[in-house]
Amino acid sequence: GVASSSPSVCVNTAITDITHTTTGATGIGTATGLPTGVTAAWAANTITISGTPSATGTFNYTIPLTGGCGTVNATGTITVITSNTAGIASSTPTVCINAAITNITHTTTGATGIGTATGLPTGVTAAWAANTITISGTPTATGTFNYSIPLSGGCGTVNATGTITVTAANTAGAASS
Repeated sequence: GVASSSPSVCVNTAITDITHTTTGATGIGTATGLPTGVTAAWAANTITISGTPSATGTFNYTIPLTGGCGTVNATGTITVITSNTAGIASSTPTVCINAAITNITHTTTGATGIGTATGLPTGVTAAWAANTITISGTPTATGTFNYSIPLSGGCGTVNATGTITVTAANTAGAASS
């Protein structure tokens, strides 16, 4: 029978059992194409695929039936998604107010985008493209800004974090006399 599901799961997360109903078979042969950590077993005319995948990718599996008549394989697909990661900031700048920052970047894996950044100074924004977060702009407020940018898509809750320090412009008071 067809697979009870074709799951997409996060790496190192147990899959919900996948089943195939069989008739005529007396068991199964060696399964091929299952991700590492996932196995197939047969009992009472049902193949049960279970486990915790430890490798990422798209896995098209084949499980040969034994006994009975004919050559039949149970087939299906399991997609295992990588965990999100965010690299460290390319810099932790100290800049003057109203002066453009040199772009700060964070390399990501697993993510398909970013959520709303928090903690960035006014005038500075974050964008995501091609597995890289780019922080750019001209800060218009002074202070120490510890930012956090959540990754979206992929697996896990991960934030890119860093610090931007914005200093006030130098001033000189009027002459005392």
